[in-house]
Amino acid sequence: MSRAILNAIMLIALPTAVFLAGAWAMTKLVHRDQVTRQLGEKANAADRKPLNRRICGYGLADVERHWGALDRSALGIERRFLEFDLVFPTLYGAALVGALLLAWLTLGRPFHAGWLFLPVTVTIVADWTENLAQLSQLHSYICKGKDGLQATWIHVASLATTLKLVFLIASCLLLASMAVWVVCRAFRPPS
Repeated sequence: MSRAILNAIMLIALPTAVFLAGAWAMTKLVHRDQVTRQLGEKANAADRKPLNRRICGYGLADVERHWGALDRSALGIERRFLEFDLVFPTLYGAALVGALLLAWLTLGRPFHAGWLFLPVTVTIVADWTENLAQLSQLHSYICKGKDGLQATWIHVASLATTLKLVFLIASCLLLASMAVWVVCRAFRPPS
C-alpha cells in the first residue's frame, strides 16, 4: 500500500518538476523579470497576465495593451522567451506522457494507449501554434507598431492558448485519476 502511494506521488511529481523547473529556467535565462516588472508598472491589472496563461483567450486590443506596456528591450526578451517556449512543450509533454505510460503499465494497460497521447499531443501542437503565431505577430509589432498586428493571427494564437490550457488541464486530470486508481488498486483485496 505505501509503495502504491509512493508510486502515485512519483507519477505526479515527475511532470510537475519538469514543468516547474523548465518554466523557471526559461524565465531566468531570458531575464523575463524585466517584462514582469514593466507590466506591473505600466499595464492595468487585466493586462499584466501573460498571454500564454489566459484560458479565456485574448483579442487584438488585449495584445496591443499588453505589448504596449513594454519597451523595446522587454519586447526583445518576450521574443526570446517565445523562442525558448518552442522547445519547452516537447520537454513537459515527454514527462507527462512518460508518467501517463508508467501509470498505464502499472494498471495493466486498461485501455488503448492512444487515449494517453491524445490530450498531450493536442497540448503540444496548440502550444507550438500559439508560440509561432505570437512570434510572428510580435515581430510585426516590433517593426510596425500596433498597425503590424493582424486580428486573424491574434485569434489563432488566442484559440491555441485556450486549447493548450484546456488540454493541459485534461492531461493533468487524467494523470491524477490514474494515480488515484493506482492507489485504490493497492487497497483492493486480492481476488
